[in-house]
Amino acid sequence: MTDSIPSGFAPWRPSSAFMQHLADLSGFYRREADDVLALRVGQVHGNMHGMAHGGFLATLADSALGFVIAHRCQASVVTAQMSVEYLNAVMPGDWLEAHVTIDKRGKRLIYATCRLQVDDRLVLKASAVFAVRQAATPTSDG
Repeated sequence: MTDSIPSGFAPWRPSSAFMQHLADLSGFYRREADDVLALRVGQVHGNMHGMAHGGFLATLADSALGFVIAHRCQASVVTAQMSVEYLNAVMPGDWLEAHVTIDKRGKRLIYATCRLQVDDRLVLKASAVFAVRQAATPTSDG
């Protein structure tokens, strides 16, 4: 298992409390040039079979989607729907990258996909719909 971090990546600190907790365990990284999020998979991410837990992989995909959409669209968003396809195992020592593509941006909904990859090997595909949170409007008591 290698601990090296590929060139171009810098530590990334998520804004949500839950993801900060995971970052404390995992050490998340971001390549700012293309908003790729990544981490070195460790034993702490494993399931009983010694590979990365599917729930962790889905959480990473959901978080990468939310971060990239919010960053690129300058919008506050929440996950409305997400489907996940697990394609290959992820093992301790793997450098796992999350690549996000925004497929369609509407006024109220944003459609996007996330590919989790180890090198050129696709390990997970997620398709999601995010709802754009509307700013609270002031109310009048009349």
